[in-house]
Amino acid sequence: MKRILFIVLIALNLHALETPKGSKLDARVSFTTYNANDVFLVKCKNGYVSMLEFSDEERIINIATGFSNGWELIDKENFLFIKPKAYQINQSEQSMTDENGEQIEFAGSSVIEPNAKDWNTNLIVTTNKRIYVFDLVLDENINYKVQFSYPQEKKIKSDIKRMAEEQAAKEKQELAKLETETNRVNVPRNWNFMAHINKGSDTIAPDFAYDDGVFTYLGFSSIKTIPSVFLFDETNKESILNTHLKKDGNYDVLVIHKTAKYILLRSGDKLVGVFNAGYGKNPLAKTYDTTKANVQREVIEDERRN
Repeated sequence: MKRILFIVLIALNLHALETPKGSKLDARVSFTTYNANDVFLVKCKNGYVSMLEFSDEERIINIATGFSNGWELIDKENFLFIKPKAYQINQSEQSMTDENGEQIEFAGSSVIEPNAKDWNTNLIVTTNKRIYVFDLVLDENINYKVQFSYPQEKKIKSDIKRMAEEQAAKEKQELAKLETETNRVNVPRNWNFMAHINKGSDTIAPDFAYDDGVFTYLGFSSIKTIPSVFLFDETNKESILNTHLKKDGNYDVLVIHKTAKYILLRSGDKLVGVFNAGYGKNPLAKTYDTTKANVQREVIEDERRN
């Protein structure tokens, strides 16, 4: 039973070590899929440099290895360059005795060249997005380059993009339907409007005006300035009215979310009074409500007033 358990544990350990797969064109160029729970094997060789390539969106923050004296590590944006290097032992660090137990004096420093027995170590790299864990070994079958891929993250981004496109298409379809319904109920019923234009206020005077029993519509040619709109009531008080703009041929039509007897148009010192002479004379047999026929009324603040 213990032997079986031991074999299973060995199998699990082997599974945790991810070996990058070599390219079909050149096995020294390798590819691997990122998994946060994997340890990745990188094969290096004395006298050669290996490179790790992470995601374009990543930047290396920290590098740590168990044998820093034996490895040269240089990071550049999302690239890490790895090279084994000789380890120099200074005279003060050397200690050896002869067969008589006498201390041996060394004349200089000793240099140990990278070798497969002593240079194997681990490497941990942290970036702004992920943590990577590696085993570094010396091997004749060197990895010149190891490039990571991130299919799970790519799928998430693809799903988000697809959902955004579907939502945009749905909103576009709903807007087209709303415009169709709005146009269906927008039937002019009253053209009997008059305007009092103050001196110098011609540029904010509408070219035409009508209402459909629900909204009031003022048309302006391209040379006109779109004014702010106020309700003028029987107590001589003014209150701002909600509006939105729509295009009708060569005219910009200011749609006022109300029918009223008196309306004031203002822009700076310019002032135009609009009188609805047909107000209340031609009522609808059935008032179209903007909550009917799939049309919902939304109050939109006029940006010109900010």
